[in-house]
Amino acid sequence: MEIVAGAGLVGGVWPELMPGQCPVLVVPDAARRPVTAEEGWARDAGVLERDPAPGWSATASPPCLTVRRPDGEAWFDGELAAGREWWRALRAHEVLLLVTGPFTSVFDFRPAAAAGNLTLLAVRARTTTNP
Repeated sequence: MEIVAGAGLVGGVWPELMPGQCPVLVVPDAARRPVTAEEGWARDAGVLERDPAPGWSATASPPCLTVRRPDGEAWFDGELAAGREWWRALRAHEVLLLVTGPFTSVFDFRPAAAAGNLTLLAVRARTTTNP
């Protein structure tokens, strides 16, 4: 049996849609991706009530997505196993919510969330092609 990478298994990222169709990118274990409060990361969903983090950006050309830190360095750069509805939501909302924390798959996401160990960041997003 082959385990699918890139869909929330074996450390892969996965796209989600929140109620109201806000696009979310869930990113397991950000050890190799810095998350600091100084750059806007927070531990509460209130990040969606504020303006997106200054300097951060997300650029999508389905199926690829690049998220850049304020210094221009890529925080995430890769393909997503996202459906057309997710890409359309990203285009419509122009904001992407990043969620990360000490989990490595969909199976240990819920315990990390229940323990209050998730970190969130809202970033401006633009799509360069129609999904």
